[in-house]
Amino acid sequence: MIGVYADVIFIENLIINYIILYLTKRFSRSNTNNAKLIFSSALGALYVILIFFSLPNIIYSLTFKIIISILMVAIAFGFNRFYEFIRVLSIFYLVSFIIGGTAFALIYVVNIGIRQIIIAALFFAILLTYIGWGYISKKNIESNILYKLHIDMDNKGRDVRAILDTGNTLHDPISNYPVAIVEYEAVKELLPEKLKNVFDSMGNESIFEMTKVVDDDKWLKRLRLVPFNSIGNDSGILIGFIPDNLVVEGYRKSQKNAIVGIYFKKLNETSDYEALIGTELLN
Repeated sequence: MIGVYADVIFIENLIINYIILYLTKRFSRSNTNNAKLIFSSALGALYVILIFFSLPNIIYSLTFKIIISILMVAIAFGFNRFYEFIRVLSIFYLVSFIIGGTAFALIYVVNIGIRQIIIAALFFAILLTYIGWGYISKKNIESNILYKLHIDMDNKGRDVRAILDTGNTLHDPISNYPVAIVEYEAVKELLPEKLKNVFDSMGNESIFEMTKVVDDDKWLKRLRLVPFNSIGNDSGILIGFIPDNLVVEGYRKSQKNAIVGIYFKKLNETSDYEALIGTELLN
């Protein structure tokens, strides 16, 4: 009988843990995959099974439970930067508390079985979390938010720190593709050597020189000239290119119809970000 109950408890906790981790992934905009989420969920579910065994009391202590939760988040989302890990861990606890709090509230309000309460708690918690997070996201979208912008070109990739600029509605006048404005130094390694040499010596003044040195038809077809204004109170023409792929971290949609506009100055003095993106690249 214990084995049967253990199986049921394991599956229930596996599902609950997965939902909590999935919501954490969505709200933290972290890059991970289902295999890691399932493995982490299984770890948490296995810990619950320990109640069927006679083990030292420390195994059931609050400290050990915190350690398990930290391991779950580390397995699901990795541990690259301390600040980022703490942010994701905080969201994990927040989602867990919302689901737990909803379950306790339902216990006092309705007289149904524990499984029905858990299912209802998950449903209401997900609904409330999405509504609340949607409001927060809407407010945040109106201000500047940092994102990781991944750019692929000719089997080379670059990760660039980008800031959301709701005023950036820049488009290529010919193709109408949205333009991500990126500092030259951030994408320099994606460019052909001859083009880099021209840019290093002449900068944005090399507009009419670049076609003379680029002998790769693929690059010639992808080069674009985009008129702009209001970038650092400047106006003129951006040299840009159509990358093989452009992805904003946390958003599944990959942008193949987008342009990387090369900006030869610094976008901000403290180097907190290297690119400006508009909301269209997030949709």
